[in-house]
Amino acid sequence: MSQKQYFRHFPTIDFDLKNDGNLIKAKDIFRNIRVGENAQDAISGYEYYYIQDQDRPDVTATKLYGDATLYWLFWMVNPHLAVHSDWPKSQRVLERFIKRKYSGKTLVAPFQSDIVSSSDSKFFQGEKVVGSTSSAFGFVTKIDPTNQQIVLNDIEGQFQVGETVTGSNSTKSFIISSVRNFSDAPHHYEDSEGNKTTISNGNTPVSNFDYEQKFNDDKRSIKYIQSKYVPQLIREFKSFIGS
Repeated sequence: MSQKQYFRHFPTIDFDLKNDGNLIKAKDIFRNIRVGENAQDAISGYEYYYIQDQDRPDVTATKLYGDATLYWLFWMVNPHLAVHSDWPKSQRVLERFIKRKYSGKTLVAPFQSDIVSSSDSKFFQGEKVVGSTSSAFGFVTKIDPTNQQIVLNDIEGQFQVGETVTGSNSTKSFIISSVRNFSDAPHHYEDSEGNKTTISNGNTPVSNFDYEQKFNDDKRSIKYIQSKYVPQLIREFKSFIGS
């Protein structure tokens, strides 16, 4: 079944495109179709494939089925694939994504109370923070007392460990104990059994970069159905989409 044939089976709905009361006919492409449990039990031809770095959905479908348009089958049989963006990113795209999501640097304080000590003693989102010795400055984009840090972007100059930084509006200040890229800052911590926690003492930090890397890699193992069972899967799809 080609992509064109795939969408042909979606039901038609009345859709108010401009929110002006004028309805148009459109395919209900947002319907999320999964193979039913009965069908899954009946089909014994599942196998697993580990998505390689450059394996786009259409490339993977070509490898496994000889037909690039059958990529949508992966979404039908893998619960962790809900939308197109759930497909694992290539390493190059992932690193660009991490750089955007975790941009800037973190200034780490000795104590949580250096970041927030009360409702009227805390750094402000968006305020300018200036170093006492370096005269470096940046603007607060995240306040993170759990990890004893503030995240700065639009930085000018280079903050120095041991200097005092002060918020221009809050006037709150602390002595910098370390400076690091936000991507290298802790996302969470793990105990000796691998359980996730926010408690740092005695536990292992997992950086934002490592968290995103593992999250992406965990999505690389997908279930797929053998080619000889595809017709049965398509019949199941047609029955669901028409219901």
